[in-house]
Amino acid sequence: MHESKIVAILPNSHLVDSLGIIQRRLGLDFPIYHKQVQEALVQARASIQSGAKVIISRGLTAEFLRKFLDVPVVDIDYDFFQFAEAMRRALKISKTIAVIGFIDAYRLAERAVDYIRRSDETVFVRILETSAFVENTIRDFIDQGAQVFVGGNTVVRNARSLGCEGVYVEPDDKLLEAAIEKARYELRIYLEREEKFETIQAIVNSAANGIFAINGNGVVSVANPLAQKYLKNAGLSEYSASIRNLLPGTKLFETIKTGQTINEDFITLGDTEVVMSAAPVLVDGEIRGAVATIQEIGKIQDLDHKIRKKLLHKGHIAVKTFSDIIGESPVMQQCKRTALHFASVDSTVLILGKTGTGKEVFAQSIHNASRRAAKPFVAVNCAALPSSLLESELFGYVKGAFTGARTEGKAGIFELAHTGTIFLDEISEIPPEVQARLLRVVQEKEIARIGDDKVIPVDVRILVATNRDLFREVREGRFREDLYYRLSVLELRLPELKERSEDIPDLIRYLIKTICTSASRTVIKAQDDAIAVLKTMQLNGNVRELANVVEKILVMSNYKSFDLASVQAAIGPSLNMAAGIKDGGKCKTGGDELALIECGSIAEMEKAFIVKVLDECGQNKAAAARRLGISQTTLWRRLKALRACP
Repeated sequence: MHESKIVAILPNSHLVDSLGIIQRRLGLDFPIYHKQVQEALVQARASIQSGAKVIISRGLTAEFLRKFLDVPVVDIDYDFFQFAEAMRRALKISKTIAVIGFIDAYRLAERAVDYIRRSDETVFVRILETSAFVENTIRDFIDQGAQVFVGGNTVVRNARSLGCEGVYVEPDDKLLEAAIEKARYELRIYLEREEKFETIQAIVNSAANGIFAINGNGVVSVANPLAQKYLKNAGLSEYSASIRNLLPGTKLFETIKTGQTINEDFITLGDTEVVMSAAPVLVDGEIRGAVATIQEIGKIQDLDHKIRKKLLHKGHIAVKTFSDIIGESPVMQQCKRTALHFASVDSTVLILGKTGTGKEVFAQSIHNASRRAAKPFVAVNCAALPSSLLESELFGYVKGAFTGARTEGKAGIFELAHTGTIFLDEISEIPPEVQARLLRVVQEKEIARIGDDKVIPVDVRILVATNRDLFREVREGRFREDLYYRLSVLELRLPELKERSEDIPDLIRYLIKTICTSASRTVIKAQDDAIAVLKTMQLNGNVRELANVVEKILVMSNYKSFDLASVQAAIGPSLNMAAGIKDGGKCKTGGDELALIECGSIAEMEKAFIVKVLDECGQNKAAAARRLGISQTTLWRRLKALRACP
């Protein structure tokens, strides 16, 4: 790691000395400067010119640098205990003190007051927008009896100039180490991005097509060798000249003006006929220029796709919260209370539940209620990835690790989730070799990319889910026992829909609103008779299956009704039979009588009806499906779903 590309610029000498001690203990060597605000900015810019890529700072100085610099600025964090310790030291000097700060972290001081202050002590806390009002604020508190002031360098300096005592809010070694580690992580990410950029630039320069960019005035700002050749042949001699006169009939300037994308615009450059495509360059929604590709023959979509794919940055966020979970039944309320409690800690959570019970919704809600809410949430369905790819996706790989690997290597999902939460769904499907590597991540909080001998520390909260009996998988030797106990520190069991049938009406109304809104249709009301019928259905797919049923009913009724008739029409023979006339174990529909097993469920009546149709069709499933008005696949799925009915 090139730690020399890290620079620490700190607002007080205490931090400089403390960070220097930690640095030497870790065997690192990067510059540490004692500068504040404007002087810090001057030093930062000079350091960046000399090759610095990450800045470590604190408090107001860090906030100030972040406004003017394009490189990452890592702040040495504040925590509750720092404020508590600083206030304890201040209260030993005087029983009336004031805490003054300029960043939101100082709100922790407000919480610390209730734990530190005694009945005979007074602690004022004030959070200012800027440092311009520090001196006046200190004078106000002096008038109120404050004799000692707690804060950063600006507060302590002003307090001492007014004849008062000042106490710094100083970080402990753990927070200083964390800041250094975060800076090293930011540097590692930067170097990887730089490598990717160089790779993309190499691709563009070696492409069989010409690629160039223009700014908002039509001036060429960059071009690969082939594009330079085409443009030179057309008469462009220098980058500072506009190409407007070279391409009088092109649509390229419409792209700059309106953001319109151009596909296959046939133009002439000098004596060469070319096909040009172009797309706008957008920065914060504003058109700043355009990128154009030119070729003599063929299309450029494949290359364009590859480049865009490399430039794509996918955000990993959790959108669901506990307020999105529908259900007021006692069992569901208890589930939410338990999950909310789990959100307050960092332990691993094993979420157990059948298909469609909302395991990922609970996982996202736990993340959004935790201290990691503002950090990444990365979800992985372990059953959706082939075992040969799962390991590389989870842990990443270095270049040349295996045949077919990207030449620049790839960061794994655990690295993407650093400081956030990773959700591993269908955990029971992980093969044994991956289980062993996952155990190391859970235990040691570090990963090693495939093909690499270096370890990378990661700070990740792990949530896992399965619809299987994972302990049974352990007993039968398909899942590591040690990994099971590491993953199941906390266990959350989600109820099936049949265990909370009182929630079905609310779920139906919520699903109708969601589906109608998504389809830009008027939200309709679910009639009581329709809800009553749906409550009797055997929904093995739980909420997911209920959502499918509701959507089918809405679509089949053209979003006009949700009553018993529309339910019967959409779901099929079983509900039509349910609407018939029962008589001594027989259901009469349309004048025909069908002997039924009288077990009282629609599912059983549906199976009896399907069996009758199959018998009448000589067990020909294709003919039976046509008669039932469904596909063979649907027929097979319904028979499989109804196999529990005798």
